[in-house]
Amino acid sequence: MKEIISGISLLLLIQGVGGLLNHLTNGGKSWFLVNYIDMFQGWEIAIDILLIAIGGVIGLFSIKKSSLS
Repeated sequence: MKEIISGISLLLLIQGVGGLLNHLTNGGKSWFLVNYIDMFQGWEIAIDILLIAIGGVIGLFSIKKSSLS
């Protein structure tokens, strides 16, 4: 279970950091998820920061959970 949670955390961090860099450098369409969801258009940078925060919290929770076991 820890591996799945760590994988989700890593995926969210990659999507957030990569998307943030892409949007700050005015990169074009790429494989970052935020670019392809119409609901997020206009909020790309905020959503990228949110993905980074959620991924970080999940990652910390995963580390803390494994140290308790």
